[in-house]
Amino acid sequence: MESWLKNILIVLLLPYCLFYNSISANTEKEVFTSKTEIILESLFHEVNNWSTQEGLLTLKPPYTIQRYERVIPYKNSEEFKSTEQSEKEKWYILDELEEGKTYETRVSYASTSPTIFVLNIMDFKEAMKILKKNNATDEQGSNLKLSTTKKFLRARAIYDGVSIHRGRDSRPVIYNVVLETLVYGVPGVAINLILVLAIIIVVTNFIFVPKIYKALRNVIEEKDKKE
Repeated sequence: MESWLKNILIVLLLPYCLFYNSISANTEKEVFTSKTEIILESLFHEVNNWSTQEGLLTLKPPYTIQRYERVIPYKNSEEFKSTEQSEKEKWYILDELEEGKTYETRVSYASTSPTIFVLNIMDFKEAMKILKKNNATDEQGSNLKLSTTKKFLRARAIYDGVSIHRGRDSRPVIYNVVLETLVYGVPGVAINLILVLAIIIVVTNFIFVPKIYKALRNVIEEKDKKE
């Protein structure tokens, strides 16, 4: 019985390990735990108005994927460090987060695009500092406060290749971006895969295998009787 259970565990874990390694080859991720933020109502509305004007996409749990996004990479790390905020970045709204739950944001991209992605999870105050509007907001508007778990994802890319073709480092990088809820540190997609494999193994071992064994045994017994 113990050997049978070990075999099942191996069958369950091996595909997951292979699957996870294959998808993480060209993947950058950021894991965070959602916390409630207390902010000024005026700050909340100002950042929300900015995100509406910019047409930011919203990612929601338990799973959201936005495909074929584009970002122009920084040419090198020096340009990346010297630029506080520019058009060479993409922002996303992370909404409907639950306090205390752990989430993962990740981007995946083709190996033909040698790129280093930098992901930052920001709350309202951090986002406002990047936008350099926090001083005006703190001094104007209502002093009322509210609580929110909404966050922002800032995605930037740095070109990490060498090319003889001029302008190659300025071409947009195409990528997919995902927000997913983690369960015990494991993405929900992987858990679903493990559950499906477990069901297949249980059904095979307790339904199909006994039937096949019984059928083969009947054939052997009938053959022995004829002989």
